[in-house]
Amino acid sequence: MNDLSALLRRPIELVSEPPFPLGTAMVHPATVEVVWSDARCKLEPRVMQVLIALNRRRGEPISREELSQLCWDGRVVGTDALVRCIVKLRKAFQRDPAVEIISIPKVGYRLRLLTVTPEAAKTGEASSIASLSRSAWRSPRLLLAGGAVFTIIALGAVALVVMRPPGALAAETVQPLTSELGVETHPALSSDGRLIAYAGGAGYGAQKDIFLRGVAGGTPIRLTNTPEDEMAPAWSPDGQNIAFVRSIANAPCEILVAPIPQGEARVVGRCSVDSTTRLAWTREGELLLSDRPTRNSVRRIRALNPGTGRMREVSSPPPNSLGDSDPIVTHRGDRLAFRRFFSYGVGDLYTAEVSGAGQRALTRNGWKALGYAFTADDRSLVFSSNRNGDSGLWSVDVERPAKPVRLSLGLLAFGRLSSDQHGLLVAEASDYGSNLFAWRAGAAPVALTNGNTNDWDPDLSTTGQLTFISNQNGGSDIWVQRGEGAPTRLTDLKANTVFSPRWSPDGRSIAFIAARDRRTDVYLINADGSGLRKVTSDGAARDELAWDSNGDLVVPTLRDTGWRVERVDPRGRVTVVPNSAGVWTIKSAGGKGLYAVKQDDDRLWRLGPAGAVLTAPLIRVSQEEAWAPTRDGAYHLAGSPSGETVLRLTTWSGASRDVQSLGRFGQKHSLAVSPTQDIVAARVVRDEADLRAIQLARR
Repeated sequence: MNDLSALLRRPIELVSEPPFPLGTAMVHPATVEVVWSDARCKLEPRVMQVLIALNRRRGEPISREELSQLCWDGRVVGTDALVRCIVKLRKAFQRDPAVEIISIPKVGYRLRLLTVTPEAAKTGEASSIASLSRSAWRSPRLLLAGGAVFTIIALGAVALVVMRPPGALAAETVQPLTSELGVETHPALSSDGRLIAYAGGAGYGAQKDIFLRGVAGGTPIRLTNTPEDEMAPAWSPDGQNIAFVRSIANAPCEILVAPIPQGEARVVGRCSVDSTTRLAWTREGELLLSDRPTRNSVRRIRALNPGTGRMREVSSPPPNSLGDSDPIVTHRGDRLAFRRFFSYGVGDLYTAEVSGAGQRALTRNGWKALGYAFTADDRSLVFSSNRNGDSGLWSVDVERPAKPVRLSLGLLAFGRLSSDQHGLLVAEASDYGSNLFAWRAGAAPVALTNGNTNDWDPDLSTTGQLTFISNQNGGSDIWVQRGEGAPTRLTDLKANTVFSPRWSPDGRSIAFIAARDRRTDVYLINADGSGLRKVTSDGAARDELAWDSNGDLVVPTLRDTGWRVERVDPRGRVTVVPNSAGVWTIKSAGGKGLYAVKQDDDRLWRLGPAGAVLTAPLIRVSQEEAWAPTRDGAYHLAGSPSGETVLRLTTWSGASRDVQSLGRFGQKHSLAVSPTQDIVAARVVRDEADLRAIQLARR
C-alpha cells in the first residue's frame, strides 16, 4: 500500500486534521467550522468527518462502505445516517455555487468543484422556481428558462425517477425554498403559485408563528406574533384570506382568518375537543378540519362555516379506529382527501365529496402518509411515506383503483406537502433525531447513543439492561444494550411501527407492540433475540403495555366501545380488566404495582385486579410530559417558564419537588427509571425542517 492509499484509508480524527480551502470557504476541522468571507457555519462532528472524506477524494467517487470505515470506525450504519450527513453538507454549501456533492447510484458520492463567474455566484436559485411551475406542467420536455436547460437536480440524495410511461407523473426538479434555522413547516401555496404561507419556529416542539413570502424569493413577512403556537395556514379560494390554527394550552384549538396582505385576524370557530388540526377551504367557503365532537367520540372530518360558526359532520370513521385527520381539497374545491388511522402507525388515504358522500380508500397497505397534495389536474394524489425506512414520494390515481407509483427513490424524509395549479409541489424536508441519555438524579446526563438516527422508548430491566426502539437500520426495531457494549438489534420486522418494549420481571424476555400488514398485536422475544412469537392475533389498536408481577401482560386495547385494559396470561388467554374504561397507557412501578392514565385525563390511576382507582392523594401527570412511576413516586420531565427541562418527583404522599434542571434538554416522550434510580430518557438532538420546491410534470 502506497502513502496516498494509506492516507485515504486513515480514520478521520478531527483534532489532527489541518484546515483546507473548499470553494470560496475555508474548512476548519478541529473547530468543526466552515468560514466564508461574510459568514460561517458550525457542522456536527460526524458531518465534518464526511466532508473531509469527500475532500480527500476530491473529484473521485467514494463508496458508502469507505465512508462508514472512515467516519464511523467501520461500524455498519444505516443508509439514513449517511444521507443525513450529505443533506446537511448540501445545505451548508448551498450558498457556495463552486461546491457540488453528487450522488452516484449504487456506488456512493463525489465532491466536485465548479468554475463559476462572480455574477453566477451572486444569483440565487429561488428566482427560477416561480417560472418553472408554469411551463413544466404543460410540457413533457426538459425545462427551458433564460436559455439554460434545467436538468434533474438530486437534492439530499433524492434520485428522481424520470423514466415513466407516457402520461405518467414525474418529479423533474427539486430546489431549496427556505433555509432558516429551526423549522419551516405546514406549507401552503397560493393557487397561482406566487406566494407561500408556512409556520416557523425554533423546533417542532417550540412555539411557531405564521409567515408569508414569495416563492421566487424575498424576506418572509411575519403574519402572527403571539405567545401561542400557530400553524396550519390555508388559503381561501379567492386568495384574499388565510385561515390558521391557534393551539392553546389545556384547551381546544381556535380557528382564525386573517385578510391578506394585512389586517387583523379574527376567531371564526373553535375545535370541540382537540388542540391541533389541518385546515382546507371548500369552494363554498367552508373550512374543513379534524376534531372530536365529544371526548368519547372518534376524531373525524368536520366542516366549519366561518360566517356562522356552525359545524357539520363530514366523515364517519369506525368506532374502533383512531379516526380521520388532515383534510385537503382539490384545486376545483369539490373533493377532499384525508388520512384514516386504524392504530398507531397504521393508516390509509381516503377520498370523498366535500359533502362526505362517496367515501372510498385510495391506499390499502397501511403505510401512513406523512403528507399529501393533489396534482394540478386533480387526477392524482402525491404523498410522502416512509416504508420501513424507504422514504420517498409516491402518487396514486384518484379516479380509479390502482397501486401507488413511486416518484422518487427517496432517502430524504419528506413531510407535509402543498401544491398549486401549475405543477409546483412544496414539501417539508426534515432532519429530526433523538438519542438516549442516562444519569443518576442530580448528575449530568451522559449520551448512551450518539448517531444520526432516532432512538426512543427506553426500558430498564431489574439488572440494568436497556432495551429501546431505534431506526438505525431504516425501520423501527427492538435494540438492547448490555453494560458498556455496543447496542444490538434484536428484530428486523419491516413493520409499520414498533413501540413499548418492556422487560419481563425476570429479565429473560421483552414484550412489545408492532403493527405489521395493517394489524397491531403484542409480541414476545427472548433477551438474546431468539423465540420471536406473536401473543395476540386480533390486530386491534393498542397502546403502552406493562408486565404485572405475576407474569401477565396488561394491555390497553381499543374496541368498539372505546379503550379498555385486557390481561394476557402466559398461555395467551385474554380477559378484560374490570373498571378500566378509558385507560390507554400503563406503566409499572415494580413492587409498587401498575399505574395508568386515561384518555383526556391528567389524573394518575392505580391499576389493580378490581380495575383503575384514583391515587390518594390525587397525583396529576401531564400528557405533554414524559413520566415514569417508581417506588418513591412519579418522575416527570417537565417544562419550565425559562424554557429549560426540569426533572420533577411527585411522591406518593403528594409532595412535589424539582430534582434538577437539565437545561435545554429537548425532551421526547420517553423516560425510564430503574429500581436503583438510574434514569434514561430520549433527548431531541436534531430538530430542523426546511421547505423544498419540487416540479411535477405529466409525461
